[in-house]
Amino acid sequence: MNKIKIFSICLVMCAGLFSCNKTIQQEKTGLFSITAAELKHHLDFLAADEFKGRDTPSAELKIASKYISNLSKKYGLLPVMSDNSYFQPIPLETSIVSEGETSIILKSKAGKEEFKFKMDFGVEDKNLSSGNIKGNMVFLGLGHQTLDKSWDDLKNINIEGKIVVILDANLLENHVLRSDGTGMHLRARAEKLVEMGAKAVVKIIDNERETFFQKSGFKFENSVKSIVIQQTGADFASAYNWDGSSWKKKEPVQKEPVQKEGSGSFNNIQIRHEMATAILGVSGKELNEMFVRVKRGEQISSRNLKGMILDIKIKVKKGVETTRNILALVEGTDPELKNEYVIVGAHYDHIGTTEGGVYNGANDNGSGTVGLIELAEAMANNRPARSVIIAWFTGEEKGLWGSEYFVSNPPVPLEKISAYINLDVISGDELNKITVTGSEVLSSELDNLINEISEDKLKGSLDYMKDTPSLSNFFFTRSDHFSFIMRGIPSVWFGAHSDHLDHIHQVSDVTETIYFDKIEHITKFSYLLALEVANYKTMLALDRTPEITKRGPHNLQYNWKEAIETKE
Repeated sequence: MNKIKIFSICLVMCAGLFSCNKTIQQEKTGLFSITAAELKHHLDFLAADEFKGRDTPSAELKIASKYISNLSKKYGLLPVMSDNSYFQPIPLETSIVSEGETSIILKSKAGKEEFKFKMDFGVEDKNLSSGNIKGNMVFLGLGHQTLDKSWDDLKNINIEGKIVVILDANLLENHVLRSDGTGMHLRARAEKLVEMGAKAVVKIIDNERETFFQKSGFKFENSVKSIVIQQTGADFASAYNWDGSSWKKKEPVQKEPVQKEGSGSFNNIQIRHEMATAILGVSGKELNEMFVRVKRGEQISSRNLKGMILDIKIKVKKGVETTRNILALVEGTDPELKNEYVIVGAHYDHIGTTEGGVYNGANDNGSGTVGLIELAEAMANNRPARSVIIAWFTGEEKGLWGSEYFVSNPPVPLEKISAYINLDVISGDELNKITVTGSEVLSSELDNLINEISEDKLKGSLDYMKDTPSLSNFFFTRSDHFSFIMRGIPSVWFGAHSDHLDHIHQVSDVTETIYFDKIEHITKFSYLLALEVANYKTMLALDRTPEITKRGPHNLQYNWKEAIETKE
């Protein structure tokens, strides 16, 4: 009996060693298949000018989705959707400004002056609706307020119910508002002003852009804006039909409700200099000097524009369009665990074109897109115990559209998703450093696995941005991982956003500025983590936030805003 027991123990140990060696070999095989050369091959294509910045929605983004889905099929990944498709369609309501019915009138003691859409001003709000806003105005210079109030354009100025006029200016690259990380808030300052009570935000275009308009004869564009249609289930089915390629609104089409004066809000009305000088009561030379001073890092005095009233009338035409997530499945090898999931995702859209310039989005987020392509190929050839869904999300730049739609209309149960791993902006010049966002919020096991990989398998430094907590908290809500975190699913965003932000949302974000070795490093790290979570003994524990003990939409009731502010 003793000999039999010893022999049995030896067999178990050998089986364990074989399993361990198999896992190690699995990891190595996948790592070797992820190469900078292949990453470059994919990115040279997807970030080319011909893709026109992969806006959502656009024909170019659909072509990109077809390219990615074809690769998924080639690698042997399975469709996720019930109709045997790699695409999860997302219905959009589109808006475009009715040019003849849109105008702005300036009323002052000198009389009335009417300004024309496209010639004098443009409307760039992400969410467009018809509206008529009339009100007094205040000028706020740059329109910025830092957390510590060291720069405060709102000091002693009441913006409640006012139309705010600001300079659409950039500070010097080495200005403290940019170099300490808080400069990221500059991009969102118009939305913040509306949150603080402004009726509308009017941005004066900078000197360079005004010169471009004058020399080229260019006018403001009237581009289509979109929002996700929130209706789902029976409500949505009663209003729309899917014809196999797009959502069509059923007849009869409901007329858009008439909006009364004062309704709506606009946070991105852009104006030319001639219109700006009339509003501010300054000369063109004085306005030019304001931009020069701001770019030197000087603060421009804020003031109430007394006796000046702006009457904004915007009419919008509505329509319906569609965009789509790309979802591909690596089916797990364990008969039971394959019904649990790890999601690895990246958004494949960017912000399109403007005034002849292409925002290629090579880093944001072509880098994560191609990293995910390579990870998908590696995972398909080295399947773990649990299933892995590879998700390329659409519309992240518009407000996390794709990931929000996925978790609101999940093709698999949310309670069966162990973790989400997000790749967004993964090119950077510090090769072995990875910026980590969100991993410590819900699960100590997720955070521990990340640190173990960094220490034992793919050595490098992990940057939790603890030296810049305001930047860390800002990023916490800014990418697709947050859609999962809000549903109680342990999630992490891997990126390079603490060391390489110079070209983000600029026309200079092209493949020539990309560090492919860095993309390779973060992709390999993400692959190793996905394997660890997919082969882990259990689904990752929820043990970091006491109020969140189960995965699911009920966690939306948790006060995330307060939690983020508490972190600050």
